[in-house]
Amino acid sequence: MTRPRRRHVALIAALLLAPMVAPGVANANGPFVPPGQETVNRSSMLSAAEVSAEMHALAARSKGALRIEEIGRSGRDRPLEIAFIGTGETRVWIQGRIHGNEPYGAEASLDFLKTLVNGGKHAREVLENISFAIIPIYNPDGFEEYRRQDSVHRIDLNRDWGVDRQIFDQINSVRASRGEAPLPERNFTNYTQYRAVESQQFWYAWADFKPHHMIDLHHQGTYYVGDSTDEMTTFSVGISLDPGMLSQSQWDTVRRMGVAAADAADKSGVVTTTLYPYINIPEGVVSAAMLNGPGPRGEYANWRSNAMFFESRGGIGHKSSGYIIKQNVNALWGIIDKMSDGTLENVDADRYGQIPNRGATITTCIAFPNQCDF
Repeated sequence: MTRPRRRHVALIAALLLAPMVAPGVANANGPFVPPGQETVNRSSMLSAAEVSAEMHALAARSKGALRIEEIGRSGRDRPLEIAFIGTGETRVWIQGRIHGNEPYGAEASLDFLKTLVNGGKHAREVLENISFAIIPIYNPDGFEEYRRQDSVHRIDLNRDWGVDRQIFDQINSVRASRGEAPLPERNFTNYTQYRAVESQQFWYAWADFKPHHMIDLHHQGTYYVGDSTDEMTTFSVGISLDPGMLSQSQWDTVRRMGVAAADAADKSGVVTTTLYPYINIPEGVVSAAMLNGPGPRGEYANWRSNAMFFESRGGIGHKSSGYIIKQNVNALWGIIDKMSDGTLENVDADRYGQIPNRGATITTCIAFPNQCDF
């Protein structure tokens, strides 16, 4: 299929004028990495220890507004830390770097946290309405090894929360309605393992905090926007469950969150937002939180969060980190501002389905040099 061409000169120029948004990260040079930028330069990223130090420095100058709590230790004995800030009744959980080789969720979470601490009147008003639990690094061992999984069990921490019999039967009912074969019983046996200590500790933290809303920051591969453009998607919004798994209220709320995020991210001319493809994974962290899945010992929090996720483009050169971080931060604020001022309910949830679909993967580097490595 021949893809119609689009001009990107204005977009690149706009981005070259954008300010740096994270310490130690080079300025952005646009959604298409030009030759010579090479692959991800890990030396330009903050280490787990540096992220922790930044959080503690923020706490020290926040006059008691920000509290850093170590809830446990990772499999390799690194601290599992959550930043708590805000006094509002609405509770929001934001997590990054559950996959250790998806780099900029940590920097985006930290950048957002800095604005909450240093952001003046606007931030103070938000903190009067919302209480935050912010986890820049969910998987510190994978972070340090630049590995998707944890280091001890080599498992995907985003497939290690709980599914009970009711949830398992529900997913098979949804699959039947879609004409899909039921999942075999061995799948159920593999659910609800909580094999990793990270999974155990963060579930108990979630059960204690009981967030009304959750946002999970990820990276994906490199994809086109839709099926008839040559444009590359930089940012996708997604929901990890079939609507048949959720109440109507939940489904409407998470779609409104997705719309608010897409609207805010798209205000930057270099960002091209798409809709993440359909998935239905009940054992994922935000999925289990939406479904009141069982905890490590079979207990229940008796709580259901409204949750969705962001996916930033992969295949990046390190000089693209600026806008990658900025699109996540802008999207977070797009949701948070509407929660804070009470206008999230006014967002048209059906607009979620009007966000352009994520298109085919870019499988070669012919069209976009240096896009294949991540």
